Amino acid sequence: MSATTTPASAPTTDRERLAQAREVIHGGEADRSAGNAVYAAYVAVIASLVYGVPASRAFFIFVDPAWLSRHLTGVQGVLVIGAVVLALVLLAFRVGSIRGPVVPDLPYLDHVATSALDRAVVLRRWWRLSFLACLLGGLLTGAVVGTGMVVAKVASPLALLPSTLGGILLGLAVAGAWLWGQVRSWPTGMRGPSTVLRERRSLRALHHVGLRTQSARAVTVGGAVLAGDLRAARLDVAAPNTRLRRTRLRAHGPVGVVAARDALGLRRSPGAVVAGLVLTVGGSWALAHSTTPGVPSIVAFVGILAAYLGYGAWSEGVRLQGDNAGTPALIGLPFRDEARAHLLVPSALYAVVALLTGAVTTITSPSAGTTAIWWPLAVTGLVAAAHLMAAFRGLPPVSLFSGGSAVISVVFWYSRPLLLAVVGVVAATAALGRSGVGHGLVVLVLFTAGTAIFGMRRVRRLDEAHRA
Repeated sequence: MSATTTPASAPTTDRERLAQAREVIHGGEADRSAGNAVYAAYVAVIASLVYGVPASRAFFIFVDPAWLSRHLTGVQGVLVIGAVVLALVLLAFRVGSIRGPVVPDLPYLDHVATSALDRAVVLRRWWRLSFLACLLGGLLTGAVVGTGMVVAKVASPLALLPSTLGGILLGLAVAGAWLWGQVRSWPTGMRGPSTVLRERRSLRALHHVGLRTQSARAVTVGGAVLAGDLRAARLDVAAPNTRLRRTRLRAHGPVGVVAARDALGLRRSPGAVVAGLVLTVGGSWALAHSTTPGVPSIVAFVGILAAYLGYGAWSEGVRLQGDNAGTPALIGLPFRDEARAHLLVPSALYAVVALLTGAVTTITSPSAGTTAIWWPLAVTGLVAAAHLMAAFRGLPPVSLFSGGSAVISVVFWYSRPLLLAVVGVVAATAALGRSGVGHGLVVLVLFTAGTAIFGMRRVRRLDEAHRA
């Protein structure tokens, strides 16, 4: 009589069945995911000590401690920190709808997650790894900021405790918003805030189709990033737009129809309009305050960074033209003229918001002079030229992918427009404060002209490359 398997040797719980499935998937080899996570945490800690603490110390030494204590303590400091935390939480929620913290591989989803096993047990490992990563990131961020303040003698060693605890709380908030964003990305099922407070309920609310979509998207976006093709990554991440599909363009001239098309595109994307408005107002406010004597250059840096991102939220039209270079022109407008026409709507919106923000800043801030009214407006040309350069930069050359510094070279290739805008505005603001309005305007005009010339050169080269 042949031997039979006793019931005692068979797996009886979902955890035991899942362990048996993992053993089959790995072919009997040990699962190295835990070891990889520990190694990643080790690298993060070393990088924080070697690079993070010196950078934090340099920041607090570079920025005037007296100015920091005067402007970022009390109610103002609470408002600034609250705005930063809120922005990070909203960003994590938005990222969760695109790529959440629980994204297993496609084979695992198709063969294990679709089984009768409890989905909370099946997906728990991915969630806990992401959760620990958020906690570690918050812990290291708070510790690095606190250590930099202590080393720079801006605060006492007692500041390490609240900064570290604040970093941990920030990591918890980001992790919860990240998971909730992934849960709410599927339109049915449990989607309320109560899912964030219970791990099992959140994991069970993740739909299989949504998980497969995000897993496939992660593979596509990862491949596009490795290949340096941000267009493919952007198109895969973009959500389908179904608003105002019955609205049609009216008759306009060649330039007017391009501007009307961009305006209609913004009407169909209210989220981009709001995001651009918030970023532009914040950036213009910082740029207006950067003209006040005694304000550190970091304010101008933050201001132009926010202004650049705000303008970019409104300039999808020029990016689409750069992505589709080589296709026949439907309205007979030359390629370079069409590129310039795409800058009309975002530049007009940016100019209006910058002028109003500068005026309000001058009225409400007694230390701000008349320069604060028009200085954010004067930056419009440089920001527009930088986005023109960014939209038509094309794919990175193949030579950048060779050598040990391939990643740094590709990152520099894509960040050149932003770097030109940041360096130009910071240098112009410094010249404005040291040598007067005339010198500041000269520096700003030189950077704007150089960026515009380089941007139009990229437009011409991309057009000629496709025509050849």
